[in-house]
Amino acid sequence: MKKIFGILALLVLALALSSCSQQAGGKLTGVWQLQSSDIDFSYVGVGTLDYLSFDHGKPAAQLFGHDDKAGLKGYASVFVNTDNGLLILWPDSGMGGCGAGAVAPQELSYAYRYEISGNTLTLTDSQDRTATFGKAAEVPDAVRSELLEPTLSVALNLPVDVAYASNLLSDGTRLWVVGEDRQAYPIDPETGAVGAGQTLTAHSSYFHAVTMQGGDFWAHCNCGGSQDVKRMRLGGSEIDAVDTNADLHNDISISAGAWDGSRLWLWGRNRSSNHRELLRVDSDVEPDGLDSVFAFDTDTLHRLTYHDGALWGLFHFAGWQVAELDPAAGRVARNYTLPVLGVEDSYLGIASLNGKLYLLGRVGDGYKLIAVQP
Repeated sequence: MKKIFGILALLVLALALSSCSQQAGGKLTGVWQLQSSDIDFSYVGVGTLDYLSFDHGKPAAQLFGHDDKAGLKGYASVFVNTDNGLLILWPDSGMGGCGAGAVAPQELSYAYRYEISGNTLTLTDSQDRTATFGKAAEVPDAVRSELLEPTLSVALNLPVDVAYASNLLSDGTRLWVVGEDRQAYPIDPETGAVGAGQTLTAHSSYFHAVTMQGGDFWAHCNCGGSQDVKRMRLGGSEIDAVDTNADLHNDISISAGAWDGSRLWLWGRNRSSNHRELLRVDSDVEPDGLDSVFAFDTDTLHRLTYHDGALWGLFHFAGWQVAELDPAAGRVARNYTLPVLGVEDSYLGIASLNGKLYLLGRVGDGYKLIAVQP
């Protein structure tokens, strides 16, 4: 209902603006590349806007953009209306690829007077700010993000909710999730069948697992600053611990982690600089060794895994994406768009197994296991 009222309000204001504006200088079709802009298009959720592509004969368009910090690229689908000499853009999360962070327009500034002159499209908002686009033959592959088709998509019959901030996990043979009941549940990667829960810990708060090392779970407490992780074994044994403050003297609030076969990777916000960093840690020695610190300062990264010899992440940008990280560059090397879930649904975790990337999704009141192959 709130969205409906927002649309009606926007249309009423748009009509008022159109009464003193000229009619459209031509029909809006084809592809347009942004040349310059005083208008902030961030409400669409694609970061810095690059291209605007209209669907011929349909009230829809795609906006292609990129994230300046992480180097992600993506697109958002939007509804369009060009009545009364105005272009109205309406982000809709029910359409494929809608940008993360897209918001419902609540201002007249999301309705634009438009004029086409030759190969130039000019948009003007209610405050007389302008954006200029040049006609393009197509949206180039360099700014597109490939949509991955799932090789598996099955419902997970989990008896409890997944523990908050916990990842989808892999021990090299099976997948796992940890529930809010502190039980670890094995998952058959071929069928999605969920096995009986096994006690990870009876009382410890360290059950928010970010990655696995063999059959052990690296988990934080999701409390305080979450600056440390513990290596927990089924049954409740604590095998090891890494404290980013006391042991590594590089204090971060841990949000994600991955095991690469010899080193533990931890990512989170540095509690001193407030910038996000990737730590490469030798956790098998005592005291723990900090091999490297990489700047990876983005708020779009949610979870990590190690896949095919590289770090991969689950990102919330222009919908949901998976991407290979380049830690030294502080950016992604390549990224792919994930299948669209429902309007209120989201991806929660990522794990690598048998050459595939597996995703844990929250769909309605339940969960789904999805596999893709980048």
